[in-house]
This record gives sequence, structure tokens and C-alpha cells, in this order.
Amino acid sequence: MTTVIFGAGGVGTFFGGLLVLAGNDVRFIARGAQLDALRRDGIHIESTALGARHAPAVRVTDDTGEVGVVDLVLVAVKAQHTAGILDALAPLVGPATTIVTLQNGVESDEVIARRFGRGRVLPAVVYVGATVEHPGHVRHVAAGTIALGVPAGADRARVEAVRDRLATTGMPVRISDDIQHDRWRKLLWNASFNMVSAITGRDPEVLLQVPESRALLLDLMREVVAVARAQGIALSDADVDEQIAWTERAGAIRTSTTVDRERGREMEVDALIGVVVRRGAALGVPTPRSAAMLGLLKAIEAVTQ
Repeated sequence: MTTVIFGAGGVGTFFGGLLVLAGNDVRFIARGAQLDALRRDGIHIESTALGARHAPAVRVTDDTGEVGVVDLVLVAVKAQHTAGILDALAPLVGPATTIVTLQNGVESDEVIARRFGRGRVLPAVVYVGATVEHPGHVRHVAAGTIALGVPAGADRARVEAVRDRLATTGMPVRISDDIQHDRWRKLLWNASFNMVSAITGRDPEVLLQVPESRALLLDLMREVVAVARAQGIALSDADVDEQIAWTERAGAIRTSTTVDRERGREMEVDALIGVVVRRGAALGVPTPRSAAMLGLLKAIEAVTQ
């Protein structure tokens, strides 16, 4: 199974590096300093769970046409860039190709499926605190779990083959019976903690210690629950409580959106909070606090761009 990692950021570099170290045939699509670093010295992983790992020789290019049709494509670009990579994805995709979206948010697979077909595009949920510290070097601080969905029309055997290949990384990989619930449950955290942390510059641990910001986080999460339930997705207050409890146990965490803001990169605003506001409006569900967060983050982006 030839695998392409499309997007060599934290997620793509971490999982792709582990796939290489497990002996898989892997090609990376990268650009800029990351492309140069991977060509020169491969991938360095510093993981709290795995220790230091180094994949010294990786196959990397910025041209998918050089690679051609492959068996598996793992899309790991930021969600807002998904529509812009469809033409570049096309040379990789043949009749038997499977595409997995290892991305934040709840919509990227829909964008890709409209171009390449629903049955070949697998939505996924990834829990992996992986960040590129500098080109070629990725830091990993969380579980590294992947859940795969089985969309309508997909061959379950195909999904199982993808699961087995990803499991060679040594990370937990499972097939979800309800991937939409899993995705919206992750969005519950991202739409609250990621957004408030990016605006304030404070880590989730601190935000929970301040009564006013804790109340805001809870209100944001309840808006996500309301929008999800209006779509028939069974989130509940118990999910909110579990996310809060997990965050309190986790201690110091730096959110990906905070890192993006600090480094002057475009933030995943629409995928993580815009979707709550848009779908809430379409469903008649009020989301005033999410709309306020969206407005503030859009203003921040307007200043930094």
C-alpha cells in the first residue's frame, strides 16, 4: 500500500514519520523550508510517549505529478486549505485510491468527496498534540489516536485495510460506529478552548481557573451541543462535563490555534467556530457567544494578514 502524506505539518509529519519507521512505502508532499529539511535530514520526532525517533531518509516532493496514482492519501493540510488542493490531489487518485482526512473540523471530507466521490473519502478524528517546532522536527505530547469513519457507499474492507496500515505506527487506530458524534465531540473542545485560548493567549488550564472564562467556555460548548443535536448528533451535557474533566487532568496544554496565531499563520477559524455559527443560523439555533468569538478572531486575522 503506497501512502502519500499530503501536508507535512505536525500531524502529517508525525504519522508519516512513524509509517516510514515501520517500513511502509510513504511519499510526502511538502513545500518551503519543510520540504528542504525533509530532503536534507528526514524527520525527527520528539515524543513524550515514544521518546526520540529519527527517520533519516524520506521521499518528499512538492509535485504530485511526480508520484502518480497511489493506494492511500492522508490529507493533513489545515482545513481552510482543503478546497485549494483538489487539483493537486487529482494525479494521486485512481479507481482504488482511498483518501483519509486527518484534519480538524467536520467538513473537509465533504469538500474532497464532492470532487472524488463519497465512497473513497474517509472522515477521521485525530487526537494528537503534534507541532512542527522547526523544519523537519516535530514534537508530540498527546495520545495519537485516530478514529476512522465508514461513509455511505464505502467498502468496509477498504476501511479495515487503512486501519491496519495506520496501526503499524504503533498508535491506537479504530473504526468508529458514529464518526459524526466523534467529530462534533472533538469540535466541542476546539470551538471553545482553541478559540478562547487564541484570543487571550492563555492556556486552557488557566482559563478554567478564572470563573468568568470558565463560564464562557461552558456556554460555547453548550452552543456546539445545541447545533449538533439539531442535526441529530447526540451530544449532551455529559460530553461537556467529560471534556472539562479531561482538560483539568491534562494540565498545561498549548492549543494549535494559539500556536498558529503566535507564529503569524492563518488560523482555522471557519472550520472550528465559523461552522457552528453557520449551521446554527441554518437550523435556527442561536449561537451568540460563538458569533462573538468568530468576530474577534476575524478581526485578529484582518490585522495580521
